[in-house]
Amino acid sequence: MSRRWLSVRGLAAFYVVAAAGYAQTLPPIQRVEIGAQQEIRVNGAPFFPIMGWLQSSENLPLVKQCGFNTMAGFYADTPEKMAGIVPYLDELRKVGLYGVMPYDSRVKGHPALLGYIHDDEPDMDEMVSDAVVEPGPGLKIGRPLWGMIDGNTGNWVPLDPVENASFTIRLTQPVTVTSFAVTVTVYEGVSWIKELRFEGDGKEIARQQIDPQKKGPQRCVLEHPAAFRNLRVSVTQWERKANSWASVQEIEGFDAHGKNVLLSVPRRVPRTPPEEIVRRYRAVKEKDPSRPVFVTFTAAFIPAMGKWSETERQELYGSFARGADVVGFDIYPIYGWNRPEWIPLVHDGTSLLKKVAGGKPVYAFIETTKGSRWITPARQLDVTPEHIAAEAWSAICGGATAIAYFTHRWVPDFAEFGVPLENRAALKALNERIARLAPAILAPASARRISVSSGGVSVVWKATEEKKGVLTIFAVNNDGAFKEAKAVFSVPELNAGDTVVVVDENRSISAQGGSFEDAFAPMAVHIYQIPSGAR
Repeated sequence: MSRRWLSVRGLAAFYVVAAAGYAQTLPPIQRVEIGAQQEIRVNGAPFFPIMGWLQSSENLPLVKQCGFNTMAGFYADTPEKMAGIVPYLDELRKVGLYGVMPYDSRVKGHPALLGYIHDDEPDMDEMVSDAVVEPGPGLKIGRPLWGMIDGNTGNWVPLDPVENASFTIRLTQPVTVTSFAVTVTVYEGVSWIKELRFEGDGKEIARQQIDPQKKGPQRCVLEHPAAFRNLRVSVTQWERKANSWASVQEIEGFDAHGKNVLLSVPRRVPRTPPEEIVRRYRAVKEKDPSRPVFVTFTAAFIPAMGKWSETERQELYGSFARGADVVGFDIYPIYGWNRPEWIPLVHDGTSLLKKVAGGKPVYAFIETTKGSRWITPARQLDVTPEHIAAEAWSAICGGATAIAYFTHRWVPDFAEFGVPLENRAALKALNERIARLAPAILAPASARRISVSSGGVSVVWKATEEKKGVLTIFAVNNDGAFKEAKAVFSVPELNAGDTVVVVDENRSISAQGGSFEDAFAPMAVHIYQIPSGAR
């Protein structure tokens, strides 16, 4: 009971304080540039975008209250809906937000337009095959039929309905087979295939009896080798179960040397080719060179995700990056994967993307809630304020000069801004802190040879130095095992007794002569400033 009362009291305070910040507005945008530190500059001044994603107008006041300064994305699946993009930008300006919008000629020069953005996640991978497998009459298509000849016997390829189901495999050249092997799905409720007929170029080759309760390949040796280019496979005997469909996991055809001549291994491709992204980018820049173009990738470029080889990754994302001025990515360790130990990938992905993108400004999407569609509700772990702060600051330590937050929730119900109350207050405090420290975040990297040792526990950091000589070090305990750490920061020209201010913690550290040390709880964030006099 007391915990709920405290939450309500805290929420009331949150809205009172937020109301004062809500009235603040951003200056009208006259020009947008990319600075020497890969920072976005608005009207000549450095600006750190703190972005939301795809929010309706009704949510904009709440977005602003949580410390956001920019909204990205505008969903319009019809020309009539797209006509609402100008009124939406007007709403953003009224609330005090900038917009990163899909290109539309009507928004050119709008005082709230920070930039344009490509369709989301063009690198989302999909499997394609050169195989041609055509359905027979009445066969419903769910999963691609080429999954039956892709070499993966774990695929389920439904034949719905099973009655008289048929399909034709069309090969690029004639083959000769001496045997077939069929793997069917054995699972409760799935209808049974009991006999298959094989026809090569219109001539019956064989009929194979199928044991519907046998797992693994079932072999059929032909009396005589059969040559064909087109293979028609038909279900001639079946037994209907609870489901109307049966499932074939693989069909193989072997020649005299044991080679599977039906095999067609699929390949992984991005759903939008890089060349198309570059073409769209050039088209936008030709029409309006005054605004940068953003693009958000998945985390597939990170080697740990196992999507692409090193060569593929370099070529693919290097090509994609040529189609944007500002590049970002999303990985949601808890929301998307239920794996908090993957939180370090936020930093690592940001750092890697910066290299892959050739030094262009980068941003990372940060999770804010649970409620994804990919994890059953009972298993979903909470996303806490500590998670959010650690991810945001580790992205900044990795080189991000903007961040974005993903706030959508699908379960137990859908909400565009499905952020829990305690996380909303945490977002407000976090975003206000980032905005306040933006000049230091976006300052030039320190030329000092700083190093950090933390006894094998991962502490990531970033050091910048403003013109007035203030050295700022941002540091996060980024250890995926959530270990405590003691970090020693070696800073040349730091003298014994010099004061190191720990920002926003009402404490300071006395240097030991060339270094200082501090303790880090799991996911802890510490920011240090050393005045110019401490040399």
